[in-house]
Amino acid sequence: MKKQLIFYITSLLVIFILLFGVSGCADRSTPTPDVPTITPTSEFTPTATQAPARIVLFDPAAQASAEAVTVMNDFAAANSLAFETWTELSGELTGIKVMVVFSGFDNLAEVAVSNPQTQFITTAQNTASAANISTLVANPVHVAFMAGYLAAMTSEDWRAGALISDPVNMGLANAFIRGGEYLCGRCTPKYGPILFYPVTYSTDGANDAVSWVIQAQTMWAETYANSLYIDTAADYPEVLDVFTDKVLFSSNPVSANLARYAAILGGDMTSTLQTALPELLAGTGGKTYNARVGLLIINNKDLVSEAKQARFNEVAQALANNLINPLSVP
Repeated sequence: MKKQLIFYITSLLVIFILLFGVSGCADRSTPTPDVPTITPTSEFTPTATQAPARIVLFDPAAQASAEAVTVMNDFAAANSLAFETWTELSGELTGIKVMVVFSGFDNLAEVAVSNPQTQFITTAQNTASAANISTLVANPVHVAFMAGYLAAMTSEDWRAGALISDPVNMGLANAFIRGGEYLCGRCTPKYGPILFYPVTYSTDGANDAVSWVIQAQTMWAETYANSLYIDTAADYPEVLDVFTDKVLFSSNPVSANLARYAAILGGDMTSTLQTALPELLAGTGGKTYNARVGLLIINNKDLVSEAKQARFNEVAQALANNLINPLSVP
């Protein structure tokens, strides 16, 4: 009995040993290492930098007033636009929303056609009309009135005069005289020749240099006028030579004789731009903006002092508000 028990226990041990040995010798699979997954990245393609939206002042002769520049700069800042001043046309006009053309842009019409995305506004006279070209003009009668006022204000002994062309009979000579009278009433000098000033001279339709020189010489000989308004039609260097060392004014901002004038009259850009710029930025073009008369350029700030400028602007505003009749001063 005891031997049987020992045999039984021994058999069990042998079986366990065999089972353990078999399991220990079984093939073991080699673990496969994880392969990292690489996420593909898209290739970077550079894009061209777009030009910022801009407002440009085209002013080759630096004639725009500081006030006008401030209006444009402030408007640009308020509308998240860049503001630039150009003295020449260079490159494309991409991104330019509005261009304010002060002078010196002879091929404006051609450029406007090629750049319909840009709205232009100009002070130049006789500019071709287009859907994206607006003009800033002043009433010619008002200009003549204020020219008479300014000439009288800057004259010696009230001797103000003008060479005026009026082919369509607008009453420009009359308006000039009334402007002087608005300042001084009966503008009579103390010394001879004793005349009522201001005085005006004109040609009989001829606008050549010779005809205007004759009128200039006649006016000087008869009146000794020393502060004079020279109409664009009479703006010849030979005419100005007759009045050497005299005070001269004009309304031609692109005159070849610009430096010889004490000041240039025209439409006041500062006040008009405040109205025009929002419309131009909205894409509304092809308009004519009627401006009050202002002093576009002042070359002689000693003669046309700040006090005189203030008086000039006050009268010009009253004229624009129809508080003064330029053809009939009481």
